[in-house]
Amino acid sequence: MATVQQTVSEYLHTDHPIIREFLAEFFGTFFLLLIGTAANVQLATTGGTNQMAVPVAWGIGFAFAVYLAANVSGAHLNPAISFTQVVLGNLSFAKLPHYIIAQMLGAFTGTFVSYMGHYDDIQKIAQQGIGNNSMDLRIAGLFTTFPAPHMSAIGSIFDQIIGTAILALAICLITDKRYRNSAPASAGLCGLTMAMIALSFGVNGGFAINPARDFGPRFFFWVAGYGGKVFSYGSYYFYIPLLAPFVGGIIGAWLYKIFIGLHGLNEVLEITTVKSVHLPH
Repeated sequence: MATVQQTVSEYLHTDHPIIREFLAEFFGTFFLLLIGTAANVQLATTGGTNQMAVPVAWGIGFAFAVYLAANVSGAHLNPAISFTQVVLGNLSFAKLPHYIIAQMLGAFTGTFVSYMGHYDDIQKIAQQGIGNNSMDLRIAGLFTTFPAPHMSAIGSIFDQIIGTAILALAICLITDKRYRNSAPASAGLCGLTMAMIALSFGVNGGFAINPARDFGPRFFFWVAGYGGKVFSYGSYYFYIPLLAPFVGGIIGAWLYKIFIGLHGLNEVLEITTVKSVHLPH
């Protein structure tokens, strides 16, 4: 008699590379948003007494998300990183659409599950300002990102470019084959990178540095009835975390290549994605 696992595997198993990559990017991004946004809500519910909790949670969430998807898709979990890998020649342009769609859907779904898991907490926060537009934005801002009141448009653009450049540069470093990092070490270093960016640039606008991480939750709150203000607030700020990371990713990757990656002791160097670090089966 077939076991439950064998029966399920018979119906769901696939070796199709596009489907496997789609599922890996979806689930990795889903996990990242689930953990990160849940930490944001928990901090708000408890009065914001432990400011380190959010960077740590996003960092740990990112590390596990990378570890989940690395051996299948390379664990980009970010349209800007996928686009950067296309520019570097590590990912076929033909694969870019299903990577980005999976990441956007994963972010949307992760936000939904996080929202439902903290539904009572969100209602508690909402009771502090029923019918108050600023309160609606505060709740949405626990999931998507908005600029700090002191931030200008140009400052926000630089914030997203610099933050994503740091992320892309770090990924190139971590996945540089000369360092021979194991898969767990690579995932952990990616998590530390996320925490580092959160601790150094998070106050400006919530360290989106990822179009899917920002747009997925934003679209969820629009669908959930929070209205067009989730897009229009901050003089339509949403376009900045949607577009600027693509620029930052390319800058960061090429900075690494120009200063480090293209040089070194007559070694054959491959700057690739996390996919190069294979996990044991």
